[in-house]
Amino acid sequence: NMLECIKLTHYSPILKNYRDFENDREEEMKNLFIKYGSDKFINPYYKYYSNILSRKTDINILEIGMGTKNPSIASTMFFYKQDKDFDSTPGGSLRAFRDFVKGSRVYGADIDKDILFEEDGIKTMKVDQLNKNELDDLFNGVSFDFVVIDGLHHITADVNSIISLISRMNVGSKLIIEDIAIFENWKVVDFILSRVDGLTTEFITDDEANIYIYVLSK
Repeated sequence: NMLECIKLTHYSPILKNYRDFENDREEEMKNLFIKYGSDKFINPYYKYYSNILSRKTDINILEIGMGTKNPSIASTMFFYKQDKDFDSTPGGSLRAFRDFVKGSRVYGADIDKDILFEEDGIKTMKVDQLNKNELDDLFNGVSFDFVVIDGLHHITADVNSIISLISRMNVGSKLIIEDIAIFENWKVVDFILSRVDGLTTEFITDDEANIYIYVLSK
């Protein structure tokens, strides 16, 4: 019904293609994802990420969803090996972002406490995206320049994350929601967020229009 209401307006989401973001460093980004065991090279996300980050240094990066392989946790990567013939490593994309953006401070969060770690340039902590208080307390006092939401893949969890983090985005920052499969539902979200002062929004997809990311720019 909300979608039918939106059709009565002149709203139209901004759609772009991953190929629009091809750049000289995309293979470097792709190879880092492969090196550290992140699945982000399988979908063409690396084209967009490398384009946005190629000229960045000394920034704060956050990713929610580190890639748990616990089969009892929702959105687990446990079944990825048999489905995609790829054996992922939790925290792989955090390491890829750290290496790609020199001087960056990378923060990661996941509901699985067993995969949390700390190493050079990377800090992680536990978060439940369905718990707004935990999101609000996530790395309290830190603001971000680049945020990737790749956790539960549930629209409530994703919108919780947006609401919690939007005030902690620096000017010039990006917040990305990965792996959007039901595009129509996100039109309702975008109808609202695209009207927020100081934000611009867009969807990025491929030629088959079967895998989307949603980008908020501040």
